[in-house]
Amino acid sequence: MDSLTHIVLGAAIGDRILGKKIGRKAAWIGAFAKTFPDFDLLYSGLNDPRKYILYHRSYTHSFFVELLTAFPMAWICYLLFKKTVSYKQWFILWIACLWGHSLLDICTNYGTRIFLPFSRKLVSLNNIAIADLIFTLPILILVVIALCYKNESRQRITLMRSSLIYTICYLGMTFINKSIVNNHFEKSLQENHISYQNYMTNPTILNNFLWYSIVNSDSILKIGEYSLFQHNKPIVWRSYPINQSLLENCESKDAAMLTWFSQGYCFTLKNQDTLEVFIPKFGRGDLDKTAPKETFLFYYKLYQQNGEWIMDAHQPSNEEMKFKEAFAQLVRKIRGID
Repeated sequence: MDSLTHIVLGAAIGDRILGKKIGRKAAWIGAFAKTFPDFDLLYSGLNDPRKYILYHRSYTHSFFVELLTAFPMAWICYLLFKKTVSYKQWFILWIACLWGHSLLDICTNYGTRIFLPFSRKLVSLNNIAIADLIFTLPILILVVIALCYKNESRQRITLMRSSLIYTICYLGMTFINKSIVNNHFEKSLQENHISYQNYMTNPTILNNFLWYSIVNSDSILKIGEYSLFQHNKPIVWRSYPINQSLLENCESKDAAMLTWFSQGYCFTLKNQDTLEVFIPKFGRGDLDKTAPKETFLFYYKLYQQNGEWIMDAHQPSNEEMKFKEAFAQLVRKIRGID
C-alpha cells in the first residue's frame, strides 16, 4: 500500500491506543511505526530493479521479524517517555502497526513475504489497489480533523474511531467486489469457450470499481477488464503469447527470479539479443491500446553485456505516462464508456 495510507492509519491506531496518555505524540509515533517496514527502501532503492524485487516487502514485512522488532522499539519508547506509559502498551502499539502494515500490504497484488525466514512465498489477496483514492482520502480527512481537537474530546475519539471503522468496512467491500467480478470473469470465460489453468483478478489503480483479470491459458495470457458499472457489456479479452521457452532457456539467474515474482503470470518477447519480460499483474498502463510496449509501460529487460547477464527495467517517462489523459481514460473505463 502507498506510504500515505500507512501513515494516516498509523496515526489513527497510535491515537486510539495511547492518545489519552501522551496526546498527539501517539499519532506521530503510530504513523512512524506503521510505515517502519517500508524503510527497506533505504537499501533496496527504487532504481535497481533486482534489489527492489529481492528486498522490498521481504524481511521487514515478515510477521516473525516484525514481532522481534516490536520488542526493542517498544523498549526504546518506554525509556524515552520516562516509563510514564507501560511497556505492554508500547508493545501493543508497535505490534498493531507493524502487523497492520503487512496485513494491508498483502491485500495488494505486489506480493509480500510475510512468512520469512521460513518461506519466501509471495502472499497477495489482490482485493485493493496499491493506491486507492476512495480508500485513503476519507481516512486522511477524518484523521487530520480529529487531530485538531483536544486529546480526550468526544469529537476526536469519534473521528479517529470512524477512520478505523471506515477502513474495515471499505476492505470488506473490496472482497465483496472481488467476488462479484470473479463471477463475471468466469461467466465470460465460459461463454467464450476459453480453457484456462488459473486466473487472477485485481482492481485497477486508484479505485475498486474497474477490475482486470489475467488468465493463464496454455501458451497464452489473456487479459480483460470489467467495471462494476458496465452491467451487461461483454468483456473483451486480449491475448499475449507467453513464450515460456525464452525464459526457461535463458542462462541468466534473473529469469527464474522474474518468473517467481510474476507468480506465474508473465510473457516474454525477444528483441534482437534482448528478452523483454512483461508482468501484467500490475495492470495495463494504457487501456486503449493492445501492443505490449504501448499498453504495459513498465517491463523488464534481460541482455548480455561484456559476457555478463544484465537485468534492467524500462520505466516510462512523464511524457509516456500522460497523467491527465490516463486519469480521464480510467474514469471513462470505470463508467463503462468505451
